[in-house]
Amino acid sequence: MRTRIISSLAAATLFVSACGGGAGGSQGEVADLFLASGQEEGLDLDKGCVEDVTAKLSDDDAKKLVDAGVEGDPELSAAGEALAFELAGCINADALVDQMIEELGGDQNVDADCLEDALDGFDPTSAELPDGIFECITLGG
Repeated sequence: MRTRIISSLAAATLFVSACGGGAGGSQGEVADLFLASGQEEGLDLDKGCVEDVTAKLSDDDAKKLVDAGVEGDPELSAAGEALAFELAGCINADALVDQMIEELGGDQNVDADCLEDALDGFDPTSAELPDGIFECITLGG
């Protein structure tokens, strides 16, 4: 159970770390990859934001991301890593929180009200899980 919550909450951040893209060439392919994968995951993404951020990727980083695909874990430059976290800002945080509460809040081992409080103000651009999230989980039962 705890693993499912960690993976669900961290999915946006980890997903963003593995993607990027924007204007044309490899950058455009990366944007398309990220938008398609985001849609498949049910993420509410700002397409213009994704394209603007991914257009800033170097050709080398963009090629690495395209070659790795969504499931890959390419070694990006420091600038590419920073853009990956900037890309998380293209996710509608309120919709993401609502989705996490809906998916996890129905579990008998999760206190949905506690989860909602813990996720209040959640910033998908942060690599940190929200404080108090684990207090919402009861093991067993």
